[in-house]
Amino acid sequence: MIFERLKELRNYEGYTQKDVASILNVQRATYAGWESGKDIMPLSQLLKIANNYQKSLDYITGLSNNDEKYISGKGNIDIQVVANNIHKYRKSNNITQKKMAQDLKTTQSNIHKYETGKCLITTMYALEFAKHYNYPLDDLIGRTVKKKPKN
Repeated sequence: MIFERLKELRNYEGYTQKDVASILNVQRATYAGWESGKDIMPLSQLLKIANNYQKSLDYITGLSNNDEKYISGKGNIDIQVVANNIHKYRKSNNITQKKMAQDLKTTQSNIHKYETGKCLITTMYALEFAKHYNYPLDDLIGRTVKKKPKN
């Protein structure tokens, strides 16, 4: 899943793990843990890597096979945008916090925290949200991506 694309993209670009770690401003061992699937990369780092490779978050995480180049000006995740998107989706689809918690295999308390902006949804639950509700990760975090014009 995530780690497969990370390694594939790194190799395609000719980067070493140390190169990517430097781009993300983390230790090589930290990046190696993400790439191997031992650890889960935080959403903020996924955004950085997606911007670096000019790919959608869904492609980076293996939720999509659309590998078109994308451009995005969004460099940071606004927790309130994510919170609003979760809340809006839940309300517009008449889903209770309890039901969403069951769907995402978490607690109702976590759903409340995510949709009130008390904490940012974790990568694991963001992936569950995207998969379960067929909702693009880029949309979830408010990242507007555009196809890069072909030369």
